[in-house]
Amino acid sequence: MKTLTITMAALAAMPAFAGTTAATAVQAAPVDRDWTDAVRRALVVYDNPDTFVQKVSFAFRQQWQMAVVQPNGSNGLHLRDAASPYNCEFRRNWIGVNVDTRTGTRFHAYARIGGLPIRETYAGGRTRRNFSYTDLYDIYIRQNIPGVDGLTLRAGKFAHKFTLDLRESNAEIEAIERSLICNQFGLDTNWGIELEYKPTRNDVVFVQLFANDRASASKSLSHSDCYRDGRGLKGEFGWEDECFLILGGTHKFNVTEHGYHALSLEYMHDFNDAYHGKRPGANNYGPGFMDAISLGYEYKFDRLTFTANLVAAFEQQNGNGTNNVGLQLQPVYALTPQVDLVFRYVGMTGDGACKLGGDRYICTQTTAASWVDSIHTFYMGVDLYASPYNRHAAKLMFGAEYTTARKGGADCYNGWEFSTAVRMNF
Repeated sequence: MKTLTITMAALAAMPAFAGTTAATAVQAAPVDRDWTDAVRRALVVYDNPDTFVQKVSFAFRQQWQMAVVQPNGSNGLHLRDAASPYNCEFRRNWIGVNVDTRTGTRFHAYARIGGLPIRETYAGGRTRRNFSYTDLYDIYIRQNIPGVDGLTLRAGKFAHKFTLDLRESNAEIEAIERSLICNQFGLDTNWGIELEYKPTRNDVVFVQLFANDRASASKSLSHSDCYRDGRGLKGEFGWEDECFLILGGTHKFNVTEHGYHALSLEYMHDFNDAYHGKRPGANNYGPGFMDAISLGYEYKFDRLTFTANLVAAFEQQNGNGTNNVGLQLQPVYALTPQVDLVFRYVGMTGDGACKLGGDRYICTQTTAASWVDSIHTFYMGVDLYASPYNRHAAKLMFGAEYTTARKGGADCYNGWEFSTAVRMNF
């Protein structure tokens, strides 16, 4: 009886054992969870870990948006004569490539077609459609340093990472536009180098050094940062006006399956002091202040993500040398895996040192000053994601933001901006 029992048990185990062996020997092909996975996979044109060039993939990022600038009540007089309150444009229209090699090297480039001729802007006394141009948003080489896990070096043209807002990719921001608290430090990419070290999954420190060309509006064509619209790299290139430096780091703690806390700190210093007494030109990609400090806090628990960012900037570089203090508070709640509710408050104060011109539409459609004494903004939005797996691959965004600005003891702008955007990022 005992022998029969053992034999039957062995026979029963054989199919299961055989099935396990077959499953181990043959790996199942990756299964697309939805259409976003299929698109991502289709953009990989070469993938072979046994060759020097291990992977080549294309990328694209699109953002079409429209907005209505609506001054409040008596503020309607701030809308420029003959200016339309309506705006629409391809905010981003980029095509990129990534090449990864066996040596831990990545070559990355993004070409952008900006200002496609559908954006309506106010210029020359009337509302008109914008021009088109093509340039390189960023182009860089990133290298993993051999022998030091988590250490990478990057060189080329890319974005700086001052403030929590700018630490986040423009493909993943929850509001339609970044906040004014970070816009005043420049949004575009610049030429420089970066050293980043991630000793653990919860810690990162970095240093960035960027060229700081500041040309006047009447710069000569011989100046290194002068690229006519539609030609060249359209960016700052050259070190004749010295540089600016950013030091930063983040520490994540109390990490659980439900979320975490994180503190971040950045310090930025502009080494260029040759332009005291004159305002930087339109092509200024520098920080705009001699020194600045950003302290950030992030809290995540299940569906709630809350961020706070306190910024202090010193010696504004427009001749008056004033300081600026700003605060950003932003809770985001995931109502479902595919719906987010977004709220944001931004407050800034500083004698002529608060950049309202960082708003994309208010200062092109109204008579409001570009630099004011104080700003308060309240943003409310809803983000709808096409995929719960790749949330930022495709999304529809709706937002309403109320802005108040004062200069010289009087209101210079109060009003709403209603926006909607469609974003894709693959």
